[in-house]
Amino acid sequence: MLAVMNEPDQDRLSRINEVFADVVKPARWPATCAVEISANHINGEPVSYREAVAGKFIPFDVGDAWGPHWGTTWFRVRGVVPADWKGQDCVVDVHLGYGGLSGFGAEGQVWIDGQPTEGISPNHGHVLLASPVRGGEKFDLYIEAAANPSTPAQDPAPLWLADPAGEPQLTLTRCHLSIVDREVEALVRDWALARQLAKRLDGARARASMDALDRACAAIEDGGMDKTTVLSARQRLAEVLNHPGESPRRTHLAVGNSHLDTAWLWPLRETHRKAARTFSTASTLLDREPDYRFAASQAQQFEWIRDEHPGLWDRVKAHVTAGRFDVVGSMWVEPDCNLPSGESLVRQIVHGKRFFREEFGVDTDGLWLPDVFGYSAALPQILAQADVHWFLTQKISWNDVNQFPHHTFWWEGLDGTRIFTHFPPADTYNGNFSVSDLRHAEENFKQQEIRDRSIYLYGYGDGGGGPDLEMLERARRLRDVDGLGRVELTTARDAMAQIREEGEDADLPVWVGELYLEFHRGTYTTHGAVKKGNRELEWALRDAEMWSLAAKRLAGGEVPSAALDRAWKKLLLHQFHDIIPGTSIHWVYQDTMADYASIRATTDEIVNVSLTTIASRVDTGDAERPALVANGLGWARNEVVEVDGALTRVAAPACGWAVNDLSAPESTEDAPVTTGEHWMENRHLRIEWDEVGHLRSVRHLATGREAIAPGESANVLQLMDDRPAQWDAWDIDRSAFDTAVDLTEIDRLELIESSELRATLQIVRSFGDSRIEQLVRLTRGSHRVEVHCKIDWQENHKLLKVAFPVDVHSAVARHEIQFGHVERPTHQNTSWDIARFETCAHTWVDLSEDGFGVALLNDSKYGHDVSGHVIRLSLLRAPTWPDPLADRGQHRFAYALYPHAGKPTSGGVIAEAHAFNSPLRVVPIERTSGGSVDVPARFSLLEPDDDGVVISAIKAADDGDGTIVRLHEAFGGRRRVGLRSPGTTRADRVDLLEAPMKAAPPHIEDGEIDLELRPFELVTLRLR
Repeated sequence: MLAVMNEPDQDRLSRINEVFADVVKPARWPATCAVEISANHINGEPVSYREAVAGKFIPFDVGDAWGPHWGTTWFRVRGVVPADWKGQDCVVDVHLGYGGLSGFGAEGQVWIDGQPTEGISPNHGHVLLASPVRGGEKFDLYIEAAANPSTPAQDPAPLWLADPAGEPQLTLTRCHLSIVDREVEALVRDWALARQLAKRLDGARARASMDALDRACAAIEDGGMDKTTVLSARQRLAEVLNHPGESPRRTHLAVGNSHLDTAWLWPLRETHRKAARTFSTASTLLDREPDYRFAASQAQQFEWIRDEHPGLWDRVKAHVTAGRFDVVGSMWVEPDCNLPSGESLVRQIVHGKRFFREEFGVDTDGLWLPDVFGYSAALPQILAQADVHWFLTQKISWNDVNQFPHHTFWWEGLDGTRIFTHFPPADTYNGNFSVSDLRHAEENFKQQEIRDRSIYLYGYGDGGGGPDLEMLERARRLRDVDGLGRVELTTARDAMAQIREEGEDADLPVWVGELYLEFHRGTYTTHGAVKKGNRELEWALRDAEMWSLAAKRLAGGEVPSAALDRAWKKLLLHQFHDIIPGTSIHWVYQDTMADYASIRATTDEIVNVSLTTIASRVDTGDAERPALVANGLGWARNEVVEVDGALTRVAAPACGWAVNDLSAPESTEDAPVTTGEHWMENRHLRIEWDEVGHLRSVRHLATGREAIAPGESANVLQLMDDRPAQWDAWDIDRSAFDTAVDLTEIDRLELIESSELRATLQIVRSFGDSRIEQLVRLTRGSHRVEVHCKIDWQENHKLLKVAFPVDVHSAVARHEIQFGHVERPTHQNTSWDIARFETCAHTWVDLSEDGFGVALLNDSKYGHDVSGHVIRLSLLRAPTWPDPLADRGQHRFAYALYPHAGKPTSGGVIAEAHAFNSPLRVVPIERTSGGSVDVPARFSLLEPDDDGVVISAIKAADDGDGTIVRLHEAFGGRRRVGLRSPGTTRADRVDLLEAPMKAAPPHIEDGEIDLELRPFELVTLRLR
């Protein structure tokens, strides 16, 4: 039973609060002294310390205005400590005129002797000059003040772009020297904590706290604030604060941290400075407080510090070496874990762990993602194969329907791998050692019957900042107080080790499958162009690695490892959990699209150079119009493609290339495409549509099955009102589905293409302020009907979906995720089913019966809902906060309906979906023959003999020794697979960082590698 919170007597409490506010707190600063202030206002982007201090500084006073939005003002603060302050502790007391909470508005970086020493924010406003001062010493420091605007939820929000010529928005509220009376300061902290005990504890402990406050209050009222009275008041409060509890009791393993969003309500360039402010604050506090420990994740932020602040970097390294600056997380950033591909999640860990290992000699062993919007069932296996043994988050506490049943447990992933997992039960990563926080953690902890220890995360976060001295002082007072669990300051690594060692692992519950966050379901859809760019670049980087390796191996080319490394890291950066989900300000996405363009230029150049190198040395034989056709997928392909504006059929083997003759006649094996009034047909499908352009029939000719449910229409666009109750860009509320309106008005319906190779139906619709053009295509020999969309989207607070009611009955739908797929219910039997009304999938979702199924494929979308027999794909949203222009504008995307015999595994869904996302590359070439021609006209780097294997990477080994191949079992069953790899004589299993594993090497003979695979097993091989 939970304890009943005490309600203290309000009259007594009012008196206690009044004495505290009017008498006690003001005495903390017994004397102040003016300082000399001057300012250098920087127009435009931030500048370096050297450039700033060399600029012109003008006199500035408290009360003067500074800072247009996102501007920077460098304040120079100097003066002389009064001689009669000798022996006192002295601080510069600064208030920049903040417009928001810590990290969500104006901030400052203190520079002393050319080095960043600590941050300035609403909760970090006192810069210690000396403890104690000698009196009479001069001081001279700079504050790099960032005029970051507060960005509260608004409808619509401003764009929040830089305004270098704008009016100043802030006022310097306070800047002077102050004496700190440490005894009074201690009384302030004691008093504040005793009030919390009185309000939050129950029974005798609460009454004792109130009695102690009464006595302290009486002492102050009788004797004023002289030293004797202050000491007497502290002694009264010590009666409750120094009252140890009984053993055994709960232990809060307190880990200092600062969750710093790599971008969100501020641009990336500002996060560079936030990282410096946060890391310098932590380093200075570590210098002063021997019990303090600080944890930080995200290798990207560490790299910024290394490259931009070498002096601070040296301090951080020293604290890491001492074991007090705790490097955690194992990833490049804290990414979204729904949207990135499996290979992207691998690279997040590879680059993160490698950075920490190379820079600090630290092998991180945990995944630290306190604020990510759900966790893929693929993660446990990925973590285990990177020597990561534990996982921490608190985000699932945000569920809006079901309370998650565990805090310490085993998380079992897609393939059966288990990872030790802990959810800090205080349900926050921004703790401040409030009694309320600790009590909630104790009452909320689900495993308290078998575990006594849990982690408590403290420190200002989201916008950075970290713990302050107030938190550490509160922690000291709470180490052992009757009525609460003990508090122990420690590192994340040590805390997880203590929890793990506390009892038998077998005692812990097991959670199987994805950790679905019942919240923020709109993040699968918002900012569709960002998601499309990420999908395209994941495929492009895969191709760039594969074809550059092929060019090196067979044609003497080079693998541009440095360029690929930079491109990958840039893409990983934008997979941060407030960038790719679409939940940042507009400025962030300007940077994202610019970086995408840079990555695309890199991959295009690498692929073009590599394929041209191969093509220049390939034998074209007797082809009249030779072209090199490259296929990056693990299946042979034969497709109709467009080359120089003309349609032609081409073919290529798995993970390889073939010379095709573009002038060769079309094979008669496949029947041509035919069309008629409201229908089109090829060898595999017959498509029919009605007078408003909806599909009324998609017949699978091999089985004779109709894909569309009787009496219903498919490819129906549905417009919904989309005004979530809480987080605009983040959320889709279930009630939005109740407002769906089918779009039936039509501007144009015309069969604009009808040839033997392809038929195309054009559908144009206008609605609201938007217009969409759809091209419904059926190609010769194709098993899918494609819908290519071009839309000018100009709505506000609308959600656009497309619906496909299919003639299939199944209690579950299969959804592709990283390195496999998961089954999710199509019904709403339980509250857990109801909560999953919108889910994330990658390239396909499938409903299948025994013998027949229908898959919906896509080239860039992630949000889906499957209810009964209706599959819907979320296309676009239109939130107005934090980016009022999110998704507005031009979009191009495509989806396809794929009816098939058999289940999605045997029915070829995976191969079809991946081909839809990875078009064949066609390089027209000159006819070649002779001595310089030494590359085969048809070649596969790697050729699996089983369709149940998906290859996610073929690349040069990072150390240059051989080829790295990553693949996974994709059907969910055990299988023996042969991999044909010409020229390979040795294959070794390695982990994700390409280090040898203990597993015996697979058998290899004549370039044929034999593998035994478990369901959804992920395998990385080094081939030589």
